[in-house]
Amino acid sequence: MALQTHFDYRSPTRIVHGTGSRTQLADFLSEEKPLVVTDKGLVSAGVVDSVLDVLTRAGIDFVLYDGALPNPPARCVHAGERLYKKAQCTAIVAVGGGSPMDVAKMIGVVARHGGRIERYLGANKVPGVIPPLYCLATTYGTGSEVTPFAVLTNPKTQNKDPVISWHIAPLVGILDPELCAALPLSVGGPTGMDALTHAIESYTNLLANPITEGLALQAIGLIGANLRLACANDHEIRATENMLIASMLAGMAFSQTRLGNVHAMSHPAGAQYGIHHGLANAILLPYVMEFNLPARLEKFAQIAEALGADTSGMDLREAAQAAVDAVWELNGDLRIPTKLSAYGVKRAGIKRMSAAAMTSGNVTVNPRKTEQADIEALFSEAI
Repeated sequence: MALQTHFDYRSPTRIVHGTGSRTQLADFLSEEKPLVVTDKGLVSAGVVDSVLDVLTRAGIDFVLYDGALPNPPARCVHAGERLYKKAQCTAIVAVGGGSPMDVAKMIGVVARHGGRIERYLGANKVPGVIPPLYCLATTYGTGSEVTPFAVLTNPKTQNKDPVISWHIAPLVGILDPELCAALPLSVGGPTGMDALTHAIESYTNLLANPITEGLALQAIGLIGANLRLACANDHEIRATENMLIASMLAGMAFSQTRLGNVHAMSHPAGAQYGIHHGLANAILLPYVMEFNLPARLEKFAQIAEALGADTSGMDLREAAQAAVDAVWELNGDLRIPTKLSAYGVKRAGIKRMSAAAMTSGNVTVNPRKTEQADIEALFSEAI
């Protein structure tokens, strides 16, 4: 049973989707001077050039900031803010996955409202709108192009702390599969599993409602049918389109519901050991699903079917268990290891990571009541 008996659904972002849709960016920026926020890897890979060319051909003046880092710290935000103000920019364009989009959102906050970004950590602390923000996804994972969240790696808390406000939701999200059709498996697999984690945690948590359930279950089905193919080679445009839609749908769902224990745990693992967010989620997901199974048998059975498992002839618990098995199988096909220790996460950090995880609001909406001892046990299994 859901925690709430009524809900408030909103989704303010305009979505533009389809092959070549990045060309429409110029239409939105005809009277703006944007700061283009991205990372050095995307610049060196030539992905950003395909966006900058659109602006150049349209005669739009812009400034490039490629200082976004994985698990971004505050210095990324404030360096971008200084450049935004120095260049007298009027809008922000994010090109990338979750980190560039999060950095872009936080640049917008401090550029418009001043002060240090740490001042805005938490819910509803952004006092008003930010400059117009346009996001172009280069991975099919975070859904950040439609969410009111930005995550900062905070050395003081040794965790990832969020800025939560509908004022930072992007004005426009552009989903062009040509920007991510050639993702290497090492990127496509974990980011796709990040989207699956968003969908599963939103679908099963205490704040799920009929709208978010529909969005999340559709996302799960699209991921089950398309993630392997999207990662198989550099030319699967249709599968990549479907993965971008799935990631966006999952983002729309968890924007309303938050997530669960997987994200509560992956954030301190990322902050303290630098493990990629999608990898941490992918590895932790089946362990947390096993823990949550008794609380959501019917929904897990539905997840199994959405992921393509044949549950005919199974009783309810067997069908629910098939969802966990399907995730293990998907991780295996994507060559994702089964343990966090493969990426340097240490057993010595379990107590510290677990304490940080318990401060997350995601624990409070997880479908099965969770104590710190439960988180410690889950980390112990996953390391």
